[in-house]
Amino acid sequence: FRAWAMASLWLGLFSISYLWLLRIKSKVRYFLFILCAALFTVFVLMWTVNVGILYFSGLNLTPAAVLHAGGSTRVMFNKTTLVFSLFGLTSLVLFVGLKKLFFHYHKSLPHRYWQVYHWAIIFVSLFSIISLSSFRTAPEFAIIKSFYQYLAGKSTPTTLSPVIQQKLKRFGINYNYDEFYLAHKESIFPTSSPALLPAQLQEKPNVIIIFLESFSSRLTSVYNQKQVPNSTPGLEAMANNPNTTIFKKYYNGSTPTVTGLIAQMCSFLPPTGHEEIEKENRLRNHHLLCLPKILEQNGWQYTNYITAVEKDYANKDTIFESMGTDEVYGTEELRNIIKAEPLAWGFSDHQLFPALEKIISEKKQPYLAVLSTVDTHPPFTIAKDMINYGDGKNNVLNSVHTTDDAFQIFWEKFISSEQAKNTIVIAVADHAIFPTAITKDYFPDVAGKLNFYDETTFLMYIPNNILPKEVDRYSSSVDFTPTLLHVLGINTANAFDGHSIFSDREQYPNLIGMHEFGLYINEKTESTRTTSYTVPSQINCTVQDYTNDPKDPLTLCEFLDFYQWKRKIFEEGRFWEIEQNKK
Repeated sequence: FRAWAMASLWLGLFSISYLWLLRIKSKVRYFLFILCAALFTVFVLMWTVNVGILYFSGLNLTPAAVLHAGGSTRVMFNKTTLVFSLFGLTSLVLFVGLKKLFFHYHKSLPHRYWQVYHWAIIFVSLFSIISLSSFRTAPEFAIIKSFYQYLAGKSTPTTLSPVIQQKLKRFGINYNYDEFYLAHKESIFPTSSPALLPAQLQEKPNVIIIFLESFSSRLTSVYNQKQVPNSTPGLEAMANNPNTTIFKKYYNGSTPTVTGLIAQMCSFLPPTGHEEIEKENRLRNHHLLCLPKILEQNGWQYTNYITAVEKDYANKDTIFESMGTDEVYGTEELRNIIKAEPLAWGFSDHQLFPALEKIISEKKQPYLAVLSTVDTHPPFTIAKDMINYGDGKNNVLNSVHTTDDAFQIFWEKFISSEQAKNTIVIAVADHAIFPTAITKDYFPDVAGKLNFYDETTFLMYIPNNILPKEVDRYSSSVDFTPTLLHVLGINTANAFDGHSIFSDREQYPNLIGMHEFGLYINEKTESTRTTSYTVPSQINCTVQDYTNDPKDPLTLCEFLDFYQWKRKIFEEGRFWEIEQNKK
């Protein structure tokens, strides 16, 4: 309907100019026709650029893109734009040829026929434009409106207070606000940094990442043996291995799984919600620079993502494909590997880990294999092969114990295999558990007091590991990919929000987390560490909620401004990292 409305508009304008040409005898009669032709030519050029952007990202041409021409050229002009330009040029040649044919028949027929013909076009055009509300939602209309509002001074500029910019630096958010690609950085860590991989690990290692659903550290006996003894003997076995590093004070930067994984795999605090991603295509094709693409550009032969449920649930397939992942496995794809009925919401964790082993055994090395567990997903009773913890009365701990049992079987096979000599294994939470799941029977001191952000599980096994046994440094899930790339010695240009835990993160002992479920601030002041949390939709800000001193703590209203500002910038494509340079 949008295409029909726009086509009707241009046909109607040309028909009006043609009727004018028939009525007027002087040279002025060509004025409207030339004007329409000139406007149409400009429109076609603009649309050729815009259709490339739309196809590539879901974005429209905006004043911001034009103002930052140095950066926006990489957004506007890409292979897709070239294809559409060639298509447009071909269409133009055909149009000119058909126009000659049109004029030939025009001379051979009485003018009254043509008048009826063009009046019919004008009638249909007016009817289409007036009756079809889709005309106002067409990209052409949106582009013209955005440029008009900007030139007329009616648009609100996308700016962020200098005071808030300065405060965000304490959290490691260092943007080049005057640049189009404002998050661009040339490297992840100083070139003088010592190697973090052992000398014995000469070739590029395989990487297996296990994203443990909702694994707050307090649920595991690795971190909390006192309250939940032996809840996760499998993770304990991994943690006790001399080649495993345990990361403490590692918090989730977003939640739930979809945005939690974007935060970790792309080192990006997503200013979006779960439902927004579901509804808006441009938020799924995010074009962020993420771990799979970087590894592929640096010699890794294969990358995948495995989920227990349908791969298009929460648009994971689109999101991971946008990250550069080669294959995404969901329930249907796994049916060819798991010759049994699903035992959970999709396949259970006891079914997933053997499937992971089979998949990676058939792929070229080095590879990146990513798996998301499912048994600990709310309501914590979905697995038919559940293994009770203790008396079995706590469903959350039963599900944690079940996931851990599946992992333990995998770990025992892995650590005794040849792959243990050249494969990094990471067990890390996708996000913290939802606060209502923490009950008084095991956690009387914090039940009812937590929010959606918490310390989470993060263990990393490296053959002949030379990293410290424990890393006790405040960090969050946006630091995951920079840290792993630092370990692998890949120092690429990037647009990351996070920092390597072994490098710059030490300078920023403050954390923030964002999602529609809540904005979270964890900031160290002179005397203590304070945390703040609230849901964005519930914040009502006044002048008193802002400060003029950059040294003051970041307030929730200032954080909300950053959240809303980042959403606009994200939609403009200014967090992309188009040129992924190897270093």
